Order: sequence, then C-alpha cells, then structure tokens
Amino acid sequence: MKNRRYIVVDLETTGNQATKADKIIQFSACIVEGGKIVDQFSTFLNPEKRIPPFIKELTGIVDKDVKDAPLFEDVSSIIHSLIDGGIFVAHNVSFDWTFLQKEMREAGEAPLKMKLLDTVELARIMYPTVDSFKLQDLADEFGLGHDAPHRADSDARVTAELLLLFLEKLESLPLATIRKLTTLAQHLTGFLAELLFDIEMRKEREMEHLDPQWLEYRGIVIRQKDVKVAQYSRADKLTYPSNNDDKIALFQMADVTLVPRVGQFLMMDTVMDSWKAETDTLIEAGTGIGKTLGYFLPAIYFAKERQIPIVISTYTNLLQSQIFHKDIPLLATLTGFDIQAVVLKGRDHYINLFKFEQLLTEVDKTYDVVLTKMQLLVWLTETTTGDIDEVNLSGGGQLFWNRMKHTGWFLSPTKDPWLAYDFYLFNQKQAKAADLIIVNHALLLQDHFGKGQWLPDYEYAVIDEAHHFTDAARAQKSFVFSYRRMKFFMNRLGTLGKEAILKRLEWMFPEQHQLFDVEIAVVKLEEALDDLFRLLAQKLLKSNKNTTELILVENVIDEKLDAALFFAGEKALLLMREVSAALDLILTEGKQKAEVFDEKESAFLEEVYSFVIDWKKSEKQLATMLYEKEEAMMLYIESDRHKSLGSMRLRADIIQVNHTLQKDFFDTKKAVVLTSATLTVNDSFAYIQAELGLDADIITRQIKSPFHYDENARILIPSDMLPVKGTSLDDYTSRLASYLSAIAKETSGRMLVLFTANDMLQKTYRKMNQDASIAEYRILAQGVSSGSPARLTKQFLALDKAILLGTMTFWEGVDIPGDDLSCLVIVRLPFAPLEDPYTKAQIALRKKMGQNAFQTYSLPEAVLRFKQGFGRLIRREADRGIVFVFDNRVDTTNFGKAFLHSIPEVPIVKGREQELLEEVKKFFE
Repeated sequence: MKNRRYIVVDLETTGNQATKADKIIQFSACIVEGGKIVDQFSTFLNPEKRIPPFIKELTGIVDKDVKDAPLFEDVSSIIHSLIDGGIFVAHNVSFDWTFLQKEMREAGEAPLKMKLLDTVELARIMYPTVDSFKLQDLADEFGLGHDAPHRADSDARVTAELLLLFLEKLESLPLATIRKLTTLAQHLTGFLAELLFDIEMRKEREMEHLDPQWLEYRGIVIRQKDVKVAQYSRADKLTYPSNNDDKIALFQMADVTLVPRVGQFLMMDTVMDSWKAETDTLIEAGTGIGKTLGYFLPAIYFAKERQIPIVISTYTNLLQSQIFHKDIPLLATLTGFDIQAVVLKGRDHYINLFKFEQLLTEVDKTYDVVLTKMQLLVWLTETTTGDIDEVNLSGGGQLFWNRMKHTGWFLSPTKDPWLAYDFYLFNQKQAKAADLIIVNHALLLQDHFGKGQWLPDYEYAVIDEAHHFTDAARAQKSFVFSYRRMKFFMNRLGTLGKEAILKRLEWMFPEQHQLFDVEIAVVKLEEALDDLFRLLAQKLLKSNKNTTELILVENVIDEKLDAALFFAGEKALLLMREVSAALDLILTEGKQKAEVFDEKESAFLEEVYSFVIDWKKSEKQLATMLYEKEEAMMLYIESDRHKSLGSMRLRADIIQVNHTLQKDFFDTKKAVVLTSATLTVNDSFAYIQAELGLDADIITRQIKSPFHYDENARILIPSDMLPVKGTSLDDYTSRLASYLSAIAKETSGRMLVLFTANDMLQKTYRKMNQDASIAEYRILAQGVSSGSPARLTKQFLALDKAILLGTMTFWEGVDIPGDDLSCLVIVRLPFAPLEDPYTKAQIALRKKMGQNAFQTYSLPEAVLRFKQGFGRLIRREADRGIVFVFDNRVDTTNFGKAFLHSIPEVPIVKGREQELLEEVKKFFE
C-alpha cells in the first residue's frame, strides 16, 4: 500500500459544464504517498473571460485574482508531469477528471494515464452513517480544518486528509467484510476494486484474526451484542428525593455541573405526583427549566421502585438519539443506578439479515444497489441496533431497502438461519428488560392504532414535545396514494417475461396458473391507474394554472367524490384486490411446500410476503378514500409545479383525532405526562386539551422560564412599516430589505429572520443581496442557499457576520445559543395560509360545529407557532437579544394581545425606524 501515489485534485471553474465554454480558474493537487501528504501544487488560472457572479460568491475568487495568472496551456506540461501515472482522486471525481481532460486536450498534451478514485463514493461506503457527504460537512464531521471552502487549495487539502482517513478505516475492516466488498466493487468503475483486492490478499497472507468485538457468521461480519437486563438490587437508593434539599444533595453528591432550579424541581414533583395519583398531566416548562431531566429523574425512580418500564416519546428520531446518548448517561451519573434504556422503532426500520444475505448473492450491477450493499456491509460491523435510520441511503438505496426490511416471518422463523442474530427480536428483548423505552410519537401511535404490536405492555408514559402529538396522530391516520409509488409496485411485480417477482414465482411454481391471471390484472391495472391519475391531473389543470393543490372532498362524512373519479378509483381497487388475492393463494401454496425450498427460495418468499403487505396497505388506503364515512377526513390532490402525471398524489388527511386519542390512548393508560415549552395560549391549556381529547379534570402546571427577560430581551415594533394588506409584494419586500439591512449593521449580523411565505423570503433575499451597504455580510436563505436547515444553521454559526432567512422549519427546533444570535425578526404573525387545504378543512369543520374558527383554531395555532419562534432567541441564561415584530397587528388588534400575553414579560418599544435603531444600539452597549 505504501508505494501507491495518490494525486488528490480539486478545481474551481467558471461553471459546471466542461463540454461548453467553461474554464478552470484554480487548480490544486496534493500528493499522498506512504500514508501522508508529501506535497501540494496550486495555481490560479486565467480563463480569458469574466468570472460569473455566482462563482465569485461561491468561491470568493474575483477577476483580479486571475487577471495576471497563467493560462492553462502555460502550466499544462507541469501539471501533466506532476500527476500522470498516479491514482487520480477527487471529491466527485467525474467532474474534475472531465474538466482536466478537456483542458489537457485543448493544450495539446498527451492523454493522462490514471486510475480514478472518488472520495464521495469512499465516504458513502466507509462512513455510511454520516449525515452528509458534502466536502464541507465531512470536514466538520471529522474535525478537519477547512478555512476556505470552495477554494481549490483548501478543498484539495481536506480531500487528501479524508482519503487518508478512509484508507485507514479500510485497513481496519475484517477480512470477511473486505472479501464481500471486493466482489461487489467489480461492478464499480475506477480503482476501488483493485485497492480492495490488494487489502484482501494482504490480510489473507497475514491470516488476520477476527477482533472480539465482531462475530462472523455465514461469511458476514456483525457487531457482538448482548441484552442488558435492568438491575433492581440497589434498594437503599430507590427513595425518590421528594424535597428540594434532597434533590440539591443528590446533584452535589453526583458532582455534575447542574444548577439546582426551583422550576425543574417543581416539574419533577409534578410528574411523580401524577403517576402516584394515576392522573394525566399537562406541564408547560419554559425555556431553561431543564425539561428533560425534569421528567427523567422521577421516571427512573418510579420505574425502579415499581420494576416496570416507562415509555418516553419524542417527536423526531433525532430527539430520540439525543436523549439516549446525552441524557441517559447524565441520569446514570446523577442517580448511581444501572439504567437500562432502549431506543425502539417500528419493525420495518430493522434489517432482515436473511433477506440481505440472499440479496448479496444476486448479481445486480445497478450503481445504487451495489453501493447500498457495500454501505450495509460496513454498517453491520458497527451497528448494535440494526436500525436503518442510522444509514444515509441514496434515493435508489431507499427503494432497494424495501427488499430487505423486516416484516416478520411468513414461513416458520426456524427457517431463518439468522434468527439468533435478528435485530428486531434483539431490540424487542432489550425493550422487555428496559427501565426506559424511548420511542417517537409515530411508533407510539402506530402501536396503539395497530393494537399493540411493537411495544411491551406499559401503563405510564411521558410525551415530550407534546404540542406535536396531535400532528403525529393525524399523520398516522392520514396517507398518500401516489402514481409514483404504484408504478414502483408494478415494476417490482413485473411480468412473466421480465426478471422480477412474477417471473421468479413462475420458476418456483411452474404449475401455478394463477400467475397468468395476475399478469393480465397487472396490465389492466396499469391502464386503470393511468386513467385515475390522468383524471386527477385534468381536475388540477382546470382549477387554476398556479395551484399545485386542489381539495376534492372537504369532509368525507358530508360529501363524496364525483362519479367519474369514484368509478375510476373503484376500477383500480378491484384490480389491486385481484392481484393480492392471487398472490395470497401462491403464498399459501408456498407455505405448504416450505420444506422443499432452499434458503434462496425461502428468502425470496419472505420478500414476496413483505411486498404483499405493502401492496395491501395501499389497497386499503384507496378503499378508505373511496368508502370512508365514519371519520372526518379530507381528500385532495397535490403535484409538482409542472403538474406532471408522475408527480400526482391523492392525499387523505384526518381532520380530527381528539376522540381517537382519548379512546385508544389516554383511556388505556394509568397516567400520561405531556410536556412542552409551548402548550398554553393566553396562559390557558384549553386549546391543547381539546385538541388532545384530554378530560377537563387533569393536572395542569405552567412553570415559567427562570430567565430574566426583562433585562435580557426587548420586543421592538416598527410604527413606520408598510402594511402588508394593500401593498404590493415588490414594494413591501423593498422596504423590508432596507429595514433589515439597517438592523444588521447595528447587530453585526447575527440575525435570524422568520418568514411565513417562500415568495416573500426569496424576494427579500434578492434585494438584500444587491445592497452594497451590507456587502460584507453573508446572507443565507432557506430554499435559496444550498443545504438543509441544519446545514444552514451550521454555516450561520461559523460566520462572523451572517443573516439567516428561514420559513416554517426555522420557527422551532433551531438552537443558536449565545452571541451567535442577537436579533430575531418576525416578519408576519404565523397564521397558516387560508389557501392551505388542511387549514380550509379545519375552518369548515369548526364552522359546521358552530364554533368561531378563528378563535378556536387559527389564532391558537398561530400563537403556539409564535411562541416557538420567540423561543429561538433566548436559549441560555446569559443570552441577550432583541425581537423585531414587523406585523403591527400584534399591537393594533385585540387578537394581537394574545401573542404578547403568551410569551414571557418583555419590555416592548414602539417607534419609527431611527428610534428603534437607536434602541438597538443602546441595548447592545
């Protein structure tokens, strides 16, 4: 390995099309030999054309940087001699290689003789669990210095450092895993297959022993794992610290850096009292209370004392992970208990190792399939959960996952040679032995609506982020019937003449005539689905050329689909039922003949069983859309802006879940504690209680934030801002952009601007970007700047002078503590748009019930969102900052008072632009 010479290259160019007139403006190459970077060559290049503005913004390279630089042809011979014959490495290698070849040809150089290695591909395989494979994100992940992203010299250096990391990890993998990877890599282009083969041969010669952390079974290496059983032997410590002095003593004895907080202690006692009294409880815990520990401490004492599991439910998988990795260790330190906790997901989140093993033997040269197999082989050497959410799969990988996800067993589990190592069963055993079972709202509700299939029996629970619980319940009962998904199903089924499920079933069941009937039904179903979705597309096109959503039925209890759609849907449904009935008969025969099938055939039958489960789910959804009359449900169409047939989706959204939640969830438990920082409107829990279906006599507790908002925050309301109503979007965003620029100069950026509409955000961004007076500030905008909300937040934190513009995603869940955020701007009060189908249906339902829809739905929803937005500013005790509210309705209307009454008491200043800018200056002095 040491004699290999890797040439790690990065280029900056005038655009991304090598085949056109785009040119290289910066070249850099790092030479890697003997496991280290031994040299680097970098140069600017004159493209003999102006650098486009977006390239200047991206790279920071301007025309004067390249004006006196050499032409490519002036240095082509130097570059050729430097790199030729080595292994050409780049992050997204095809881009750099194609550009360099073109420039070399035009300079009259001989063709480069080099093998290619892509660090994007290597990153995907070697580190399948990282969130992003972009160069900057990988540099952040591994703590590599990357001072000048999108500059060739800095990018090449970081890529070289990543290459060394990846090569080191490759060397550390067990021999059996390397063997499998080598076989799969034959289907990839480039140098990787040769590299893996060399490692395999060396490990064979050295007769490498398997590290004890791993277990090799049937040629696949997995991580060793043991079910950890909860211990209840420490009876002397099982007494809950019921008074504040005892809690303070516990904190001090554990020697953890926790500050005793009266509000947190009150929350702990409220949770414990709730469970002892077997009463449901709502707790609004203000920012800074320490909410998670506020329920975790009583939960572990209660679990240990009663020797029962407590279920903790959060809104997202990310929060589940944070709780497990951060809060559980803290809790163990604090109490001295041996705490057994498990993160539990739905069954189809876990890999079925038997199916995966058989899929490895299938020769499928599709790039995403090969890559996914390689990712999973590396992941299996690391994971102790088998939870696919850990893996960053490509779009094609996610489709391929359907073939190996766990769906239980169709044949006897004893036919599964991997039964002893099954991840789903392992997690189930772990859950049965755990004190604390951490789930997300989706699984918790799925378990209840599905009559308890996944979670062990439990009677006490905590619902964190409880303001999302009704949304999660609606999501569980709502669904989408899409053209694209049905096409995916049809392609997996195939025909008797195409290599897919039907063809393979014909090989296994040559006498089974049902397969011909299935093939005919599939052909007819394709036509029926085309007819159904074409009808939907026509309806959408006729409605309004700009809309991508159209309500078909506002509430299925009162209305029904029009006749043409109903009959088109029914025709498709009958054919779907015909297909599933025939497949059921074939599966039944398969079960009867189970003993004659080899392992490959058995695994395939399990895959068909899994496919039929998914098929029947879609079948049931279509039937619900056509015939449901019991539950308040809305039907509507949605598509992309082109209204293409492939983007058509028929959605069914449940409008009300309070009765279902009460009957199927709360009434079945002894005590549930629901908590969040945003549960009250105008200091009242009435709205959230009604939405959740909770009884009026439950315990409610509002615990205010301990932070000194009166000293550390201000709300500023401009009196000279243009009114939204009656002002064109162009005029409004011009004034807004000017105002924001003036504020940014006073706050040195460090500003988060929250919008409720994408078009307003984008127009404001463009206008601010053209403002020369804030040229030194970096403006990041959701939907405009590349990257996810998490990535944009990271960038914002890394920059000295930054302004971040965000829409609904940024109203909650974004944590920017300290000096990084000094100013929050709320452009408009966050009322849901009236044209939104779900909002329309909610308003119609409230009116039908004789309620004031604004007071009972629109206003409380907006207030809760406003509270979430306001909560972005002060995240820690020492944080200081100002909030600008540009919507003067907060001050000039009766309903506006509800927004201000629902947040902590903060000094409010109203005035004209210059007065408010003076206030900002004074505040930060």
